[in-house]
Amino acid sequence: MSLIVSLMLLAACSNSKEVIFSGESDNWEAELKITQNSETFEKENFLLKYKGEDIDSVGDIAYDVDSISGGFGREGEPLKKNGSIRDDRESRATDSKIPEDAEIEVTVKWNDNTETFTLTR
Repeated sequence: MSLIVSLMLLAACSNSKEVIFSGESDNWEAELKITQNSETFEKENFLLKYKGEDIDSVGDIAYDVDSISGGFGREGEPLKKNGSIRDDRESRATDSKIPEDAEIEVTVKWNDNTETFTLTR
């Protein structure tokens, strides 16, 4: 009986698919990890990290993440002590999914500066 339950759990886990997009600009690097599970949901884990030394000089930032299937972003976000911001979200089955071959555009604004770069697989 426990073997059957274990096999069912293993089969459920194998239905998940993970795709990672990454890219960088002069001052920023980002990664978007997407986990798709059996057409029912898509989990997005976005990590944005400042590459410079003086994290305190950055202040609050705004960022936008855009793809062919939509986008998300935030304004007035402070960086953590390690110079990063994490944004985790889940979409419903009815929401558009990000295609595996998508190019995702990230725009970061801080201290009257703007950088835009592309995340690719």
